[in-house]
Amino acid sequence: MTSDKTVRHTHPADLDEAQCWDLLGSAELCRLAFLGEDDHPDIRPVNYFVVKREIYIRTAFDSKFLAVAANSHVALEVDGEDDASYWSVVVRGEAAQVTSEGELHRVGAQHFESWTATPKQFVLKVSSESVTGRRFPKFPRFSPPVYAVPLTAGATAEHREQRAERPSPIPHFEPSSPD
Repeated sequence: MTSDKTVRHTHPADLDEAQCWDLLGSAELCRLAFLGEDDHPDIRPVNYFVVKREIYIRTAFDSKFLAVAANSHVALEVDGEDDASYWSVVVRGEAAQVTSEGELHRVGAQHFESWTATPKQFVLKVSSESVTGRRFPKFPRFSPPVYAVPLTAGATAEHREQRAERPSPIPHFEPSSPD
């Protein structure tokens, strides 16, 4: 059993790019974030496969496909767990339809089956611009009290100072420390 002292000093860890790609290759389902046709962010679960650090997604001719064709900036998030930890990987990049029959055959897209019955005749390839990830150790869960306190610039600065956050935003929020 883990002691309270160990739990308080166990923190999430950043993953390097190679670790992120290993984890991406071990999963099949992610969330694809994109700017929808109504200019609002949208997110959809999609299954995918990785070939040589490129991410391929089979898709139907649907609103997701049309939105990504209109604005190719996308993000993907994949989460998972092992015996000791939870992990999350975020890929930010550009999506483009694969229009080369040679590439489709080379990557084996014809053998990749969708999790849904909807026919998926098109393939999108996401070329990464950044890949980041974090590993969160498993430990007994703690739910601190919550407060209805408005977010102010001063409160935000104090929170960052207490947590020694990096000045640039990262795509994840760390769980609060039970100190």
